[in-house]
Amino acid sequence: MVKWREWAGASASGASAGPGRALATEDDALDRAAALLDAGGVVAHPTSTVYGLGGRPRPDVDARIAAIKRRPPGPLIRLAASREALREALPGARWTEAARRLADAFWPGALTLVLEDGGDTGVAVRVDPHPVVRRLLDRAGGLLTSTSLNETGRPPARTGREVRAALSRVGPAAGTLGWLDAGDLVGSTPSTLVRATREGVEVLREGAVPATDVTRALSR
Repeated sequence: MVKWREWAGASASGASAGPGRALATEDDALDRAAALLDAGGVVAHPTSTVYGLGGRPRPDVDARIAAIKRRPPGPLIRLAASREALREALPGARWTEAARRLADAFWPGALTLVLEDGGDTGVAVRVDPHPVVRRLLDRAGGLLTSTSLNETGRPPARTGREVRAALSRVGPAAGTLGWLDAGDLVGSTPSTLVRATREGVEVLREGAVPATDVTRALSR
């Protein structure tokens, strides 16, 4: 049962303002989350790996999320409900044969692909299987910008307690944050990050999908 909580961030005195009372139904929680996203807000949400911090795929939202994480602005992951949604939303992304094979093998799943898009860093994309984030995507136009919920240098949040701790460190300038509380994601591991370009494939970060499984999928 997912619950919706709104978090006002930390006060000027440093005391944290806790989340509000949870809504009674999951549909209400998802509707409230989608409304906040439509208004340019940011929502803490579960994924199949760790809790994420997501919003509409807009530069101002990306910058706000980066500020919450206390890191310089930069590219974030694009989460989608399907590969077709990614193709429609990101027409400049280049799908190599290797990228298609990896998507076939591991999506929906815990593999993030970095595709060429004409920019310096490319675009990171994933189709995530968690039912809550997929229902949120259905209400939010099929695409979210997202990254792990944590300050840079700290472990990602996996449990309700860790989400509360992470949100309690967010300053008042962030405004109201939403939290789709789906309980603890115990034992989860961040996604494996793989760059797939015309030059080849590189495992940038090994996570939930072992690098040996990536190699095996490409050799089939």
